[in-house]
Amino acid sequence: MHKYELMYIVRPDMDEEAVKATREKVAGVITNNGGEVVKTDDMGKRRLAYLINKYREGVYTVVNFNGEATMVSELERVINIDENIIRHMVVNMDEK
Repeated sequence: MHKYELMYIVRPDMDEEAVKATREKVAGVITNNGGEVVKTDDMGKRRLAYLINKYREGVYTVVNFNGEATMVSELERVINIDENIIRHMVVNMDEK
């Protein structure tokens, strides 16, 4: 298994319950596809460096997890479909 870090930004106009549901959805995709969530860090609402989909702010979340490459592609597919997530990035944290 490889170590990954996922950072995603959720729309700022969502209530706390909807943000929590999005976090649970992302964690569910990871665990249902054979991955393991190591750490989830809620960074809260922050100002964006530039407009993304007409939003100046976003709710940031960072997830560290272990998984296979095929699971990461499925995770990115699900994130791209979700309209509440306005930006995301997955980074492989394995040392070379």
